Amino acid sequence: MHPTLFQWGSFQIHSYGLLLAISFLVAIQIFVVRGKRRGIPEDALHTVSLVLLILSIVGGRALFVLTHWSDYSADPIGIFRLWEGGLMLYGGYILAIAGGIAYVQRAKLPLWKVADAAAPAMALGVGIGRIGCFLNGCCFGLPTHAAWGVRFPPGSYSTFVFPGEHLHPSQLYMVLAGVLLYVVLLRLDRKPHFDGYLFWTAVALDSVLRFGIDFTRYYDTTSFLGKVGGLSFNINQIMSVVLILTSLVMLRILSRRRTAAVGAPPSSTGGTPDAAAPSSLPPRAEVEIPPTGATEPRSAR
Repeated sequence: MHPTLFQWGSFQIHSYGLLLAISFLVAIQIFVVRGKRRGIPEDALHTVSLVLLILSIVGGRALFVLTHWSDYSADPIGIFRLWEGGLMLYGGYILAIAGGIAYVQRAKLPLWKVADAAAPAMALGVGIGRIGCFLNGCCFGLPTHAAWGVRFPPGSYSTFVFPGEHLHPSQLYMVLAGVLLYVVLLRLDRKPHFDGYLFWTAVALDSVLRFGIDFTRYYDTTSFLGKVGGLSFNINQIMSVVLILTSLVMLRILSRRRTAAVGAPPSSTGGTPDAAAPSSLPPRAEVEIPPTGATEPRSAR
């Protein structure tokens, strides 16, 4: 664990802040490249990136502060010390999605093309950011006897809860999940799909992975909202379920819209394309009709 990577006198570079910055830079670059391939102007993509960056940080910090208010009530200035850690992924995730959709629509950009361009970038960015969590020692896991269990050094956050115990490296599970999801999304993007498919598939798969990984992660008692059988579910897992259901509904809606658009008549007159379009032939021109069995021109198929 290396919460501080470099220090020169009073100047310090914290691993969490550095990896967070790297994650955003990598994600923005991927997003811009993919967006340009979809015909979206580069300057618009950079503006959207800035909006998403601000929303994700504000949302992630706000949800963390709200759920850990006792840690900040006596030290409100600590709310702004982001380099110490303290972002809840789903806070930034949800605010970025909602605010991003609103901004893209206001900017009159192709909403779901922008979202599909962003999907793999989001997955990899989250994965890289979780490396910072591991180096910082936050977001640690529950005790485990697995061979890959890790033991954090004295003085780290986890030692106040599980002193001397080997813990699930839940942060690294999230890193692997982000990289895996990034690869899967790139492979899915090789085939044509309706706009919005890649984005909502990413949200669904990410939520499924997060739901499972959270069973290995430590949360304080205030984070749990209920229990089913012998399993307790925390606020992030409830949000995961909500996002999974939302994704399935949106995929259904967008799929139906695409099907309706493909099957809709090409003109308001209800006629065939040839009948609806104005003729480019002179009024008395004769059209040669091919004999029976002749190959129809490709453009008329």
